[in-house]
Amino acid sequence: MKVYWVSRHPLSPAQQQAIKDLHGDDVEVVHNPVSFTDETGLSEFIKAHQDGFVYAVAGGQHYIEAALAGCRFGIFSISPQRRADGVFGLEAVYYINHCRQFRVWVDPDPSGDAGDVLAPVSS
Repeated sequence: MKVYWVSRHPLSPAQQQAIKDLHGDDVEVVHNPVSFTDETGLSEFIKAHQDGFVYAVAGGQHYIEAALAGCRFGIFSISPQRRADGVFGLEAVYYINHCRQFRVWVDPDPSGDAGDVLAPVSS
């Protein structure tokens, strides 16, 4: 399966592990450091990449527009405190589908890179 990572930053080790946990070890991650010019940018990106699943870092208006447009995508909830290695830990992964939010992965200890799958993301 192909996963699109839309962010200026590379995935952290915890984000990489969460994607593997949710989509399988053979997942192909494609990094796209896209900057959206208007609020429809994320929804247009998702619609143009239906061959995979999209995780994105974007502004709130982009998430809202994509949800209202009926898109399905993932977002990461990052811990507000840096870990000892300087990286912000990953607290949870959320799956957005047609204006509904589902927590699909959680790490009770964001200082590590391992979490628990609550519900695998379907392709």
